[in-house]
Amino acid sequence: MTNAIATAPEKQLDKPQQNENWQNRMELVKQKVGSGLTKTEWELFLYMAKLYDLNPLLREIWAVKYAGKPANIFTGRDGLLKIAHKSGMFDGMRTVLLVATQQGVEEADIAPKGAEILGSKCYVWRKDMSHPVEVSVKLSEYDTHRSTWKEKPDTMIRKVAEAHCLRRTFSIHGLYLPEEFHQAQVDTDNGQSKNLEVLEGNAGEPPDEPSEEQNHDPAYTELPLEVQQTIKRNMDDVIGKLAELSDNDSKSIKQEILDEYGTASIKELRYTELRNLYKNLSNRVKQSA
Repeated sequence: MTNAIATAPEKQLDKPQQNENWQNRMELVKQKVGSGLTKTEWELFLYMAKLYDLNPLLREIWAVKYAGKPANIFTGRDGLLKIAHKSGMFDGMRTVLLVATQQGVEEADIAPKGAEILGSKCYVWRKDMSHPVEVSVKLSEYDTHRSTWKEKPDTMIRKVAEAHCLRRTFSIHGLYLPEEFHQAQVDTDNGQSKNLEVLEGNAGEPPDEPSEEQNHDPAYTELPLEVQQTIKRNMDDVIGKLAELSDNDSKSIKQEILDEYGTASIKELRYTELRNLYKNLSNRVKQSA
């Protein structure tokens, strides 16, 4: 293989270090990625994490759970690359954009100014194969025109192409990137309102799970401003109630929560983590009242 862009193998931890990292810290793992999962979903999640040697505490693998529906298990592009490296057969990867030109569809490392990006193509080489595996994906099938897709469509569609190609090359099953699932493109505000009912603890019937195209776990900063403000208000309220019930100040309670979740700010959590955190805090308020 002469034209592939090889990626340096990651430094692998020995087994005791792996256990120290997450397998001996199951309570923390469950708080961060397993809250709300059924017993079967939790066991499946652990099976997938151990099968592919992905560390939940490093966010190499995580679960997204919607009320009353099966959980989805996700990884990042780097998680798929880690699996490829550990196989010992990974021999490089090259990803290009597919752009429209006067001559037709052409490959480009960087799209020319003003050129229409049609999609992306990924090549992955294995040491035991004479030809690379090739996969092309269309931008129109994944672009939500929102958040990072709106700002960096070329980066996002490359990641989708790489995920497809890595899975096919190394027979990876049951793991997907969030970028492969559309955010809600219709009735977005409606959907966010239903999800917020769960966050606020005011739900009657649990909200329906978004369709596969909508199955996305956005970061706090990706949410609409009014949703961010509602989350902050509700979090401050429940933390304040806990402080009153425990005779501690809100600042101490909040720091305790941040330490539990291993983050410097609640704003660094993703929507599912925020929802699970709110439910846990609400339960603590009920138990303490």
